[in-house]
Amino acid sequence: MDMARYVAFHQQWIAGQQAGLRELAEAAANAAAGRATDAELRAVVERCMRGYQEYAASRRALARENGAAFVAPPWCTAFENSVLWLGGCRPSLAIRLLYSISGEGLEEDIEEFVRGRGRGLAEGMGLVGITATQLQQINDLHRCTLRDEGYLTERLASLQENIADRPLLPIVRERAAAAAAALAGQDRSAKRDDIPGRPVAAESSGGLAAEVDAAMESYSAGLARLLEEADELRMSTARALATEILTPRQAVEMLMAAKQLHLAVRDWSRRKEEGAQNARLPLAAAATTAPSGSKP
Repeated sequence: MDMARYVAFHQQWIAGQQAGLRELAEAAANAAAGRATDAELRAVVERCMRGYQEYAASRRALARENGAAFVAPPWCTAFENSVLWLGGCRPSLAIRLLYSISGEGLEEDIEEFVRGRGRGLAEGMGLVGITATQLQQINDLHRCTLRDEGYLTERLASLQENIADRPLLPIVRERAAAAAAALAGQDRSAKRDDIPGRPVAAESSGGLAAEVDAAMESYSAGLARLLEEADELRMSTARALATEILTPRQAVEMLMAAKQLHLAVRDWSRRKEEGAQNARLPLAAAATTAPSGSKP
C-alpha cells in the first residue's frame, strides 16, 4: 500500500474538478447569452460524465488495495469525512441539489407540480424550464435512489457488525487470555530464577496476529466492494439526471452546482482546520517555554 500514491491520485482528481468547473461555468454563461447550441452543451456534459466514470474506475482499482482508506480517506479533512457516505456523496444529494437550485420549496411542492396544480413551473426558478414531466421523472428517480442507498447502508452495517462479532471478538478474548497467561508465567519464572521480568513467550501470539490480519484484510475487501457499488449508484443517478431527464443546459447548471458544492466544502473545511491549528501553536509554544518551577 502506498499512501502517497493515493494522495497524489486525490490531488489530481481535485485539479480535474477545478478545471471541469471552469468549463461548465463558461458553458453556462454561453448558454445564458445564447452563444451555445444544445450539441455543444451536450458535449460538455458528456466530458464531465466521462471524467466521473474514469475517476470511479481508477479509484475502484486502488480501493482493492486498501478499501478502508477510500471509505474514510485520511487525506480529507475531518469535516469532509463527516459528510461522506461510502467514500463519496450520497447519490440522492444530486437530486436534493437539483431541488435547491430549481427554487426554494420545490421539493415540498413537488406533488402539486406533478399533478398540474400550483404556480407556473418556470416562474422564479434557478434552473431553466423544469417541466411537470421532468419533475415526475426526478421524483421517481429520487425514490429509487433512496431505496438503493438504504440497501447499501444496511450492508455496511452488517459488515461492521460481523467484523466486531466474528472473528475479531474471539481473537481479542484469546489474546487477552494469552497475555494474562504470559504475565503469570513471567511471575513464576522470576520467582524461580530470581531474575525479575524474565520474558516468557506466548506460543499463540503469531497465529493470533495472522488471524487478525486476515480478518482485517477481509473487512477491507468488503468495504472496497461496497465502495464500488456505491460509485455505480452515484454514476447511474448522475447520468440519469444529466443525460436522460434534464436538457443540456439544465444538466450543465446541475453539474456546475455539484462541483461548486464539493470544492467549497473542501476549501472551507481546510481553512477551518488550518485556523484551528494556527490557534494552538502559540499555546504549545508557551507551554514549552514556561519555566519548570512556575506555578499557575
